[in-house]
Amino acid sequence: MLKGVGICLVIAGCSGMGWYMAERHALRIRMLNEFEQALQFLYGEIEYAGCDMVELFDKLAFRGGYFAPFWLQMSGKLRSYDGVRFWEHWCRELPKISGYQNLQEEDLEILLGIGANLGNLDRQTQLHTIQIFQKRLQEVIVTARQEYRGKAKVSCVIGITAGIFLALLLI
Repeated sequence: MLKGVGICLVIAGCSGMGWYMAERHALRIRMLNEFEQALQFLYGEIEYAGCDMVELFDKLAFRGGYFAPFWLQMSGKLRSYDGVRFWEHWCRELPKISGYQNLQEEDLEILLGIGANLGNLDRQTQLHTIQIFQKRLQEVIVTARQEYRGKAKVSCVIGITAGIFLALLLI
């Protein structure tokens, strides 16, 4: 009886680990989608409302999501006028995002590139730059979705298989 319960727990634990790995891939996609929506919002607000960056970040923070604390921190940093460049604040606050570890290198390059080019150019150049990053981000999202289908299945199957293998070894 005790062996049976142990085997079930091992299989469930390994299956859960496989599911967790699949969920990390899904979280990456959700985070990228949220950031794409933030870029669309920024584009619209800059083009039509002409808002300043502090106001934009406050509005983005109010919308919630994975990046809400980041937008709120960036808004506070801009209000503080502490003499540190926008880019430096962006680089410091970006790793504090919940789920940051799920983003891949190409995702981080885009996020850092946006921070390097945001808020320091004339309006038209800034809008053009946002459009470029939106296109790049959309390409990354499409690729991530295609990869997710395979990776999610593989992660779950490997988790279950590993659980069964460990259970057989323990018998």
